[in-house]
Parts: sequence; C-alpha cells; structure tokens
Amino acid sequence: MEKSFNPKGVKKTPLVSKKMVFFVIVPIALVVLLIVGGRRLTWKEIQADEVAVIINNITGHITTIDRAGAVVYYPFIQDLYILDKREQEAPMASSNISADFPQGNPIILKTRDGGDVSIDLIIQYKLISKIAGKVVQDTGIGEEFKEKWIWDYARTICRYEFGDLSISEFPDSVKREEKIRASTDELNSLLNPHGIFVTSLNFIDYRYYREYAEKIHERRLADKEVEEQVQRASAARKNQDRVVTEETKKLDVAISRFMGTLHRMEIDAKAESDKIKDAGKAYLIKAVLDADADYDRLEKEAASILAVRKAEAEGIFALKKALEGAGGRNLVKMEYAKRLRNAKIIGTPVLKASEEIPQLRIRERLFKEAGEASQPAKMKEEESSHGGGHTAPSVHGESSGHGESSGHPAAAGDSGH
Repeated sequence: MEKSFNPKGVKKTPLVSKKMVFFVIVPIALVVLLIVGGRRLTWKEIQADEVAVIINNITGHITTIDRAGAVVYYPFIQDLYILDKREQEAPMASSNISADFPQGNPIILKTRDGGDVSIDLIIQYKLISKIAGKVVQDTGIGEEFKEKWIWDYARTICRYEFGDLSISEFPDSVKREEKIRASTDELNSLLNPHGIFVTSLNFIDYRYYREYAEKIHERRLADKEVEEQVQRASAARKNQDRVVTEETKKLDVAISRFMGTLHRMEIDAKAESDKIKDAGKAYLIKAVLDADADYDRLEKEAASILAVRKAEAEGIFALKKALEGAGGRNLVKMEYAKRLRNAKIIGTPVLKASEEIPQLRIRERLFKEAGEASQPAKMKEEESSHGGGHTAPSVHGESSGHGESSGHPAAAGDSGH
C-alpha cells in the first residue's frame, strides 16, 4: 500500500500545465519541424564545384547561381537544379558499352580514299557556369546533354575532319594531332553557346577492317622496304659526300703543305740570297777597306823604303866622297892591318939567294913601298893633263868576311865626272 505524505485536502499541481504545452512546447515543435522540413524543401547547400539553376514555374524565369553556400527557394513555385561544373569526360569508344550502346559508341567514318576506320576518343569537357541555365533549358536535367549535344556534335565533326585523311595518313601522329586540334576548335565554336566547353579530345586508338588491315599491313611493309632503300641510298650518298669531303680535305691539306713548303723554300732562298748579298757587300766593304789599308800600308812602306834607299844612297855618296883621296887609302890600310893582325903565316923555308939574305928582302920591301907611293902621284898628273877622267882603282885588300859588316865596300867606285 502506497502511502502519501501529502496532507489531506491539498490538490496536486502538474509539472507541465496545459498552457505551457500549448504556448511553449507546441510552437517549439512546429519551429523544429519547419527547420528540418524546410531545409529539405526550401533551401539547399551548394558546393564550390557546383552551380545552381532556379526555374520559376509561374514566370519561366531562369536564375543561375555560381557560388558556394546556401540557396533559398520557394517550393512548388520554384525548381532548383544543381549541376556539376568540374571537368568531366565523355568517352566515345568501343569499350563504352551500355544499354543504349551495346557495341560501344566509337566514331566510324570513311576516309578520303574510301576506307572504313573506327576511332576511339575521350572528350574532356566542363560546363560554363555563367550560362549553365542553357543546358537545363535546352536538354533538361540529368546527363541528356551528353548524348544530344556532345556526342552528336563530336561524331559529326570528327567524321568531317578525320575523313579528310587517307588510309595511309592515319598512322601519322602529326596529321592526327592537326585534325584533333581542328575538331576541338570546331566543337567549342558550336557547343559554347549551349553552355559546354570542350577542354580536349584524347585520341585513344583507331582500327581498320580486316581486309583493309591486311592491305595496309602489306602496304606498310612495302613502304618500309622503300624507306629502307631510300635510307640506304641516302646513307650511300652521305658516305659518298663524306669520302669526297675527306679526299678534298686531304687534297687541301696536301696543297697547303706543298704551298707551305714552297713558301718556306722561297723564304729560305730569299734569306740565302739576302745572306749572300750581305756577305758580298761585307766582302766588298772588307776588300775596299783591306785595299785601302794595303794601299796605305804599301804607300807607307814605299815611302819608308824610299827614305831608306835615299838615306843609303846619301850614305853611299857620302862614303864615296869620304873614300876619295887619302881617306880611302887609309881605310884600306886599316883593313889590311886588321887582317894582318889576325893572320897566321905558315910556310916552309926555301933557300934562295934573294930570299935567304935578309938584306935583300928589306930592300925589296922598300922598293915596293916607294913604288906604291909614286904611283898615285903619276895618276894625279895624268888626270890634270887630260882635264879629268876615270880615277885608278884603289887597291883593296882581301877581306876576311868583315868588310861588308863594317859598312865599307871591297873596291872603290868610279869617281863622278
């Protein structure tokens, strides 16, 4: 049994009154419901890589909101569409199999020379956020714009651009790149007004039909062989040019060496010629100087010889003058005396009448001395009688080799007239 400690006769007061429930709790619950339900029905949050498009169902006005944040709209009166403005891709390849394209959606075209080619591409694109409403207005919501705009335009333009190539030109990457750039520019010129910008076309692969592939393979082999032959011919021409260049260089080197040798020989010859000329000039100068020196020397020698001879002649003349008369005889006597002083007389005595008697020898000597003294007197008388003439030769003694050394001749010369 529960016991109540409340005093009897006192009413219980409820924790929440009816007024509080009606005026507080119910409004709070309504506000919470409005906030929770209104977020889903009246506003949405837009990310930075999204763009919002609001369409007024009454007036048909389209508003594009290209910013991040919350967007408020009126449900049932306005419709809000959110589009992705990031860069996206739309593949057009045989591997892009779907319910609508069970065999893929590659671009099949016919080349300029009639060949069938299948091309696989990946189209990189993004929406132009400022005119994103054009996409919703033209194609509606979802990704319908891919099939209605991007794929259709890309298929048509790529058929037109790549169809200008021939079968043999498809392997050329340079020509394919030219066609890709042209297709990209043409797609942008057509899709930009609809709010789509194509950033790039990525060429994946191309395929021929089997018959074409075999023929193309054969043609490639033939072209490769022709190219090899052309390369061989080019290599042969280059080798020929190289050999000609090398031989020409060798010839130029030989000519340069020969010209250098000739120039060196010319320089050597010129130097030798200059040397000989200088030697000749030096010899000429030396010969002239030597001749002048010899001339001066000979002239001085001649002058000295002339002076010596003149002095000798004067001496001889003076000696002649000195030897004339008694002086000459005295010199002769002096010489005889010198000779006799040193003479040695060796003899064998022989008895003769005239020689054994000493008196006879003395007398003969006296007679002889008297005769020698009278002979010059007679010669002077003869000279005076004839008026001058040759003098008699003076008597000379026999020289013992000392006459010439003493400066006196052995015999007297002729007297002057």
